[in-house]
Amino acid sequence: MPVSRRPRAAAIAAIAALAIAPFTAVAPATAAEPFPDFVYQGIITDKSEMIYNPTNEFIFPSVFHAGEYLDDPLGEWYLYLAPHDRPAGVMLMYADSLDGPWTEYAANPIIASDWSPHYDVSHVSSPDAVWNEEAGEVFLYFHGENSVTRYATSSDGVHFEYGDVVVSNAMGGPDVTETSYARVFEHPDPSSGYRYGMFYMANFTDNHRRLKLAESTDGVTWDVRPGTVVEPESGDSGNVSGGNLWEWGGQLYVIYHNSAGSVMARTIDPTLSEVGDAQVLHRSSGVGEDVGRTAAPEIVAQGDHTYLFYESGDRLGATIAWAKAGPGVEFPGGPDPVAWPVDPENPVFEQCAAAGTDEFEGDALSIDWDRVVRPETARHSVADGVLTIPAYEGGVAAASLPQQELPEGPWQLTTKLTIDVAERFQQAGLLLYASDTVYGKFDLGRATPGTTLEVVRYLNGNNRQDSAAPAVPEADTVWLRMTSDGVAIQSSVSYDGVTFSDYGRPFLFSETPFTHVGPYAFRGSLGAEEIDGTFDWFRWSPTPEDYEACLAELLPDDDETDAPGTTSLTSTSGWAYGLDDGNFDVRMDLWWGTNATRFRLYQDDELIATVPLEPSSPDAQHAVVPIAGLPNGTYEFRGELANSQGTTPTKPLTVKVTDAEPGLPKLSHDDWDRDGTFTLSADLWWGTNAYTWRLLQDGEEVASGTLVAATPAAQHVEVPITDLTGEHVFVMEFGNGAGTTASKPLTVG
Repeated sequence: MPVSRRPRAAAIAAIAALAIAPFTAVAPATAAEPFPDFVYQGIITDKSEMIYNPTNEFIFPSVFHAGEYLDDPLGEWYLYLAPHDRPAGVMLMYADSLDGPWTEYAANPIIASDWSPHYDVSHVSSPDAVWNEEAGEVFLYFHGENSVTRYATSSDGVHFEYGDVVVSNAMGGPDVTETSYARVFEHPDPSSGYRYGMFYMANFTDNHRRLKLAESTDGVTWDVRPGTVVEPESGDSGNVSGGNLWEWGGQLYVIYHNSAGSVMARTIDPTLSEVGDAQVLHRSSGVGEDVGRTAAPEIVAQGDHTYLFYESGDRLGATIAWAKAGPGVEFPGGPDPVAWPVDPENPVFEQCAAAGTDEFEGDALSIDWDRVVRPETARHSVADGVLTIPAYEGGVAAASLPQQELPEGPWQLTTKLTIDVAERFQQAGLLLYASDTVYGKFDLGRATPGTTLEVVRYLNGNNRQDSAAPAVPEADTVWLRMTSDGVAIQSSVSYDGVTFSDYGRPFLFSETPFTHVGPYAFRGSLGAEEIDGTFDWFRWSPTPEDYEACLAELLPDDDETDAPGTTSLTSTSGWAYGLDDGNFDVRMDLWWGTNATRFRLYQDDELIATVPLEPSSPDAQHAVVPIAGLPNGTYEFRGELANSQGTTPTKPLTVKVTDAEPGLPKLSHDDWDRDGTFTLSADLWWGTNAYTWRLLQDGEEVASGTLVAATPAAQHVEVPITDLTGEHVFVMEFGNGAGTTASKPLTVG
């Protein structure tokens, strides 16, 4: 296919549409212009529909403006991507708009792991496409094996001719063990003598990944600059990768991802030598399908909008997602998430609960319950301020189930449950219900190991279960909460009725179209004794606006003549164990002055708590707001003290969370006689605990399980291995709600 030789118009480069005119030198500094507010838009690589899908994972998107450089392209835009695990292979998708829809090229992969006579490797991956002006062709860079980065050329962006190896381990230095995940861009320093720059990931003998820089005059022959561009620091979980160059607001940035699952940005000067401090550019919102890791950022600007293409999800199960910033951009599929009120003085909304709440104060369920499934067998009762449900024989399909219809849009529901389980299958909790064969349950029950807290999704015979012993051993009273954004439902648990922690994987309405929710109890059909589950109340949370209005009616009038006094905020992050693990209190102390009737706390400019205060000027006032479950990152808190005369802001408080992810496990074995039968042991001696573990053998999962978290206590996992032959590499991953950490690879054999 012939190639157009018309002049370049605006922006290309694999990463971010960089203008071709020389950049103005700007020293690294805080960005003059705030970063784009990227809003998740969806998944591009629907795994169930992809034609070429050898390993059910896709990584490293590279967007190329085909309509700018090629005659008669398949679409205005080309998207190059690849699986990573063997056999991988470079793939192509195309679209006429950056908004999609994207069409998969029917003959993928366009570059395979076996390209005779040039190479035959286990995999090729991480494609990055740029237009090489001098050659008048598309240059596509990719790695395979992990020790080398190669290139190929094409006149149509579809059919390629092999080039050569451009960067290798040896070029990076004696301690480099991997040379991959390269992004190429036009060099921003005209005086450098180089036409192109390349950021790539280099792994070192200490098994920590860093960003290095290579430079080239023609895109073929490269010089690797000594040293590194970005080193992993606290909060990066030991690794950085996917480096890219991006210009925003007249400032250059090196953007990349870390092992904590965030996309980061640092200012960088045109010589690519002066690098600023790390800032968070993007992380998943935690809403609906926009959850988990974000990586390999690729930014493209067009018109008034800026697009971010990236890897989404776990490292070995990623997919390609996209986000968008600019006028009129909205989160798909419903309203923005609600920041539900957090009030330490009223944590489960004994006051100001929303409509539908039942305090079980009479002798029957309130009128808010719209049905009972199998009413003819119902034996529940309301008395003495609790709902008592006997543990019916059988399961969901046999039990009598009082239910309320789920509201549309976001909602949050909490109940207090007590059940003393002693025999297998005795259980009680909250049940999401579509039918007897489509349901989700969050319960406290009894399993073979003992008392168990579990989240179960049951879908037409397929069972998905997340279970572990309660964090409080043998607990018989728990507070169970479900929170929905209208797309997904996340379960969380509390053992004191104040602090809640997420538990288990979320339910997705797209998979399980629940219509009702309610309490339940049953005991299976194997002869367990019938016991009772008791529920103290069933409460729907108010929205922040409704809660604020309710408090305004409840708070006493004040006779103040001035707005509240000024104060600052403090946090207890790191106080308990020296770990900044995302669980701490934010404290407000007004030591003297005009009092307030309420304290409002904002996190990153979102209202997260309103605390009522009793005014008694000029006495001291105090408020404490517990914060739980924050992933690694930097957060800014600010407060407001309010009374009838006005509102006074507090000084802001910055909290850095660096230890939310589990500590690093250490992997060992006892195969001293080398007979292939041995035990692998993983130990976390001290640090933030994990909820789950996963053992990888040669990159493939071979075992997994759950752990009881009791930070900062030690955690231990043993996995028996039998009849192993040959040499194999094992890695143990520990995970919690904030992310995943991995042991150093252990070679056995």
